[in-house]
Amino acid sequence: MPGKRHYRLVAAALFIIISAAITVANGFTSSCARQGTSRSNLMISSSSKMIDGYEYIHPDIAQMLTGDGMMLCNNFDPTAKQSSFPFRVDPDTLTLQLKQQGAVSMGDASIMPIDQLHHFANHCDDIVFGGNNNTLNMQKKILGLICLSQLSSTSTSSDSSSRECTSAIVVASIVSVNLLESSIRSALLKIRPQNNDHQTKGAPLLSNMIAEMSKLDTDPSLEYNKLFPLALLSPILKTLLLPTKVGGINLRNLLSHGFLSTLDRRWLSLTLVLIQTLDSCCVSVDDTKMMTKQRDVSSLTKYDLMKSEVDYGTALLSSSSRMHGLESVSCRGDFVPSSHQNLFKFTLHELGTSCLSSPNTRTIPPLTTIFITSMSSLLEHSLRLVWCRVNDRMEESIARPASYYVTLDGHGQKDKHEVMISPYLCDECTRNKLVTAVGAQTCALLTDLFASPSSSEGPNIRAAVCHGYFDDAILEELASLADWASHREQNVPLQDRNDLKDAACALVSVFDLISSNLSQGQPRMTEYRPLFSYTSMATRDLNDILGNLASLSLLMKDNDEVSGCIDKMEQQHKSTFAGISSMKVDLGGVYSLAFDLFPSLNANNTTSKWEIEDFYADHNMNIIMADCNAAQTLLADLSLASKHYLEIFEAGVGGLTSEATSTKDRRAKKSLVRLCGVSSLVLDFYCMAVYIALFAIDHHNNSSRLQLDCNLDRADVIKAVERSRMTLSTFDSYLSTNLERSIKSLTQYLQGKTFKTVLLHNQRQ
Repeated sequence: MPGKRHYRLVAAALFIIISAAITVANGFTSSCARQGTSRSNLMISSSSKMIDGYEYIHPDIAQMLTGDGMMLCNNFDPTAKQSSFPFRVDPDTLTLQLKQQGAVSMGDASIMPIDQLHHFANHCDDIVFGGNNNTLNMQKKILGLICLSQLSSTSTSSDSSSRECTSAIVVASIVSVNLLESSIRSALLKIRPQNNDHQTKGAPLLSNMIAEMSKLDTDPSLEYNKLFPLALLSPILKTLLLPTKVGGINLRNLLSHGFLSTLDRRWLSLTLVLIQTLDSCCVSVDDTKMMTKQRDVSSLTKYDLMKSEVDYGTALLSSSSRMHGLESVSCRGDFVPSSHQNLFKFTLHELGTSCLSSPNTRTIPPLTTIFITSMSSLLEHSLRLVWCRVNDRMEESIARPASYYVTLDGHGQKDKHEVMISPYLCDECTRNKLVTAVGAQTCALLTDLFASPSSSEGPNIRAAVCHGYFDDAILEELASLADWASHREQNVPLQDRNDLKDAACALVSVFDLISSNLSQGQPRMTEYRPLFSYTSMATRDLNDILGNLASLSLLMKDNDEVSGCIDKMEQQHKSTFAGISSMKVDLGGVYSLAFDLFPSLNANNTTSKWEIEDFYADHNMNIIMADCNAAQTLLADLSLASKHYLEIFEAGVGGLTSEATSTKDRRAKKSLVRLCGVSSLVLDFYCMAVYIALFAIDHHNNSSRLQLDCNLDRADVIKAVERSRMTLSTFDSYLSTNLERSIKSLTQYLQGKTFKTVLLHNQRQ
């Protein structure tokens, strides 16, 4: 028989083995911690096999979504059931309710374990789609989302199981997670209206809002806690919406960035319950106007180049045969992956046809904004795969734990992740091969639609639909869909949002353009070039300014009546006329500097094709212009001011030769004489102001064209630009009503030191 020594050796060996195993396990979890991955919700499967239907999701995240391999979750509790939760879903209202009043704690958990969230999501699905709920207590948007998830598809095969994922469920889920973010934002703003800076600073970060919600007081006497303590939603929201580095599924980003083409219905159900709860908790709180400022894209088609793309997309959406052609070239080529083709067909044929259909032919109400939402997500993911392929970065084609995604927009975080339509990769020196793959014109159109710096004209479509800027239209569409599904008269009138139809058609056009360029056939030709970049906007303003000033100069030339008016005004304001004459900037000099800085001002260039090198030149100039906000604003103001005075002058010149027969006529003619008399002041001042704006841009560019005075620093130049803009505002505002005040503001302007320094530099050139 073995002796005691033998047992001691065996025990020692076992101790060493167990210690080594613990060390390895601790090393693994430490590694996970270093990677920013939550231990509680980490899947530790070693198979790393892709799950069918989740090809572009890392297996660890896919398992969190599907529940497959849930036994491998570190914190999995096989006995956890809905009965163990301190709350339940009320089937009559679809809101969360505490089982016992006063039970306002979920322990120390800051995040809900994924297995518990699965049980809870299944419970929500049983309630939402169980057929026993009271639809009268539901918001129209909840009913609309349920109806959207149940739309049948004539273009794809139907799913056999109610729990299996359909394209309609995916689209409804994308819309619902966007609306969930809006509900979180709205609830917090109603509770703390002093934090309402979304109108000016953009959408707050979702993670910050959830963190703020976790800090809310749980006192049940507070108005917003009477239905359900909002702070208790924080652990659920973290697991559902936040990235895997904090233990979440990151469902909002997975959907809106296009990684998912399939999704279990339970996640939609959970989202609907959370929306209903958030909105119901704050319904009695002082409802100050908290709606996110809606994005106005009505100016989208005022430019011919964009209008041509909108018209092309309109023709596509209006023709069944052309839509099938788009489907064919997109799916059989190298663009839409096979995993997303059913979703693409559903979006194009079911939602797309509703956008332009007439009341007599439509089968469902117009769902234009919902179509934009789904199509943007599809375009982003399809384009991501092209980006990964041509740049040899296929590892970034999937959503990975604790990693940033390659995205279509998001230039504000380009230091953290790749932006697929940026001219360069993150290193800022390697050219993005996608530009060559899809063409410079296509990249220009994509940038204008999705990543424009102009918030006033560029639609920035994907970000706008995701962060609530089109919520008003989406809510109307969902309400109309709910009424349609209930066979009720659609008593929520849909606004005639032609601007959104234009955005939808532009989206279809660029989708077709990319598919065409990637296919083996003949690429579609387009004359598109940037419209909403910093450089293009400045070029457009300069074109208007130079055209207006040239017209004014031509009208003044050899006109004896105007010369007489100028002489009279000069006698009355000798110092001002003399001062501006001493600092005069010739219109020809302005032209010269403008054309040097912006070669595209050349009329012959507007008809040439936008090539790859043009795209990179525009990008380089945009970098300079991004730091010249004051100069950009001055050019925009000058464009309007020069147009305003030219209109006054053209009307005034015609009245100078008319005979004044009454006191009223004589007063009117006297006013015209004075307005025409300042024409030389206007021309000289506006030439000065344009030159100062251009000088500021060139100064920032450190151009060799400028032999700079060492005493002229950046602050002085910016001050000259800002002073010019202030004077221009006063001068233009009072031209018609108080001309003396306009002239006084100009007189004071001419006494400025920094202004003189810049113009004296011009005289030395």
